[in-house]
Amino acid sequence: MGGRALLQYDIITERKSTQDFNFISGVIQDKLKESVGLESSIVKCYHNKETHGDLDLLLKIDSNFSKKNINLKDYIQETFNPRAIHNNGGVFSFDVHNFQVDFIPINESDWETANTYYSYDPIGNLMGKTFHKFNLSYGWNGLYYKFRNFNGRLSQNILISKDARKIFTFGGYNYKRYLQGFDELEEIFEFIINSKFFNSKTFQLENLTQIDRKRNRKRKSYSQFLNYLKQRKVTWDNFTFDDDKDVYIEYINNYFPESHLIDNLNILKEKDEINKKLSEKFNGYLIMDWIPINGKELGVAIKEFKLYLGEDYKKFILENTIDDIKQVFIKFYNEYQK
Repeated sequence: MGGRALLQYDIITERKSTQDFNFISGVIQDKLKESVGLESSIVKCYHNKETHGDLDLLLKIDSNFSKKNINLKDYIQETFNPRAIHNNGGVFSFDVHNFQVDFIPINESDWETANTYYSYDPIGNLMGKTFHKFNLSYGWNGLYYKFRNFNGRLSQNILISKDARKIFTFGGYNYKRYLQGFDELEEIFEFIINSKFFNSKTFQLENLTQIDRKRNRKRKSYSQFLNYLKQRKVTWDNFTFDDDKDVYIEYINNYFPESHLIDNLNILKEKDEINKKLSEKFNGYLIMDWIPINGKELGVAIKEFKLYLGEDYKKFILENTIDDIKQVFIKFYNEYQK
């Protein structure tokens, strides 16, 4: 996306006028419908945008298309004969009439959510920064709660909602206004700062994670938003977030009761507590204290020990002391070495 995906192939594509953009998109959409019966949707941009760096086209992958077992890369090559095709995580970028086109396959179940999220860049990205303060992740496939395990690692996303209207309303965004579209980029920025949860500090680069900061530095639209805040002296905070994101769990659960967030969290926490106990009583550091082993050999030994115990592995670890586990493991290892 953004018209730069083909630079690595020494292909420099052109920016196109809105008239040319509409012509190219119309030709491609007609071919998709006629040749493979594939529904597509142009990612919307603000209405008065004069030139376009690329065409982002969402492709609806429904059951009928899946049954045809069509290889998208082969289809692109045979149908459009581009100079290059770049596959970035399933998004195919290629050139048509010296213009970059991005095919973005979307499963039917995520179709409406994806159309909402991708349209009117950078709305989806900016909204995501606010949702992050609730420990939520907003993307093309919906709104999710991020559960982290005892090691602090993200271990599972809990689906909260795919209902765009409800997601917008929860975040304090005017969904009816969104549906009207935007004539200018500044209108999109105004839409964002009018959220009841808007906090100017949330969007400053120094307050983003290292990965997010690096990513957004490269996004022109994000830089334009920061410049907008600076030029308009937008420094107010409509809402001050608590550093402890757990305080919002009940609020999220009550707003989206269909997500059963608290019930799902309790199930994950119970499993995580068991995994924590397992990790504390049997891990690589303990084993290296018991016997002179490390690296790949250590990993293989742990795997074989778990296979040796089979379905009784968790029960054995939880019900025995570390000393008992040590004796059984060393005995197993000595036999395994023979």
